[in-house]
Amino acid sequence: MSDPINAYPAAGQNQQQPYGQQPAYGQQQAYGQPAYGQPAYALSPEIEKIRSNASTARLLSFVSLLFGGLLLSGGMWFWANKLAEEAKFLGAPMDVMADVESARSAAKILSIIYIVVIAVAILFVIVMVIIGAIAAANS
Repeated sequence: MSDPINAYPAAGQNQQQPYGQQPAYGQQQAYGQPAYGQPAYALSPEIEKIRSNASTARLLSFVSLLFGGLLLSGGMWFWANKLAEEAKFLGAPMDVMADVESARSAAKILSIIYIVVIAVAILFVIVMVIIGAIAAANS
């Protein structure tokens, strides 16, 4: 490539790229850099699936406020625990682990809220039955 007018190498010459010039589309660059269209940092499909499932678990945990109640939020808590185990096994990056932990925390908090509400409702019914029985016995 010593001829500045003719960019094509002569027979037997090495084809080297001038400084700052990129190779053709789809060809590998020097020093292991990816070619155009190839991400430099890509997660495996299993880890991307875990990230997606964590978002789904978080969303369904909040949907349990409208319907599903303890069954839906408890199921999401169980599922988020399984996702956390799988993410640890695959060695997922910290941002994926944070998504999974966020989903698990949301499901856990909503499940505990439902358990407390159900316990208070049962306690209220028991107290009302006892008060009714005492009032009936005194009259």
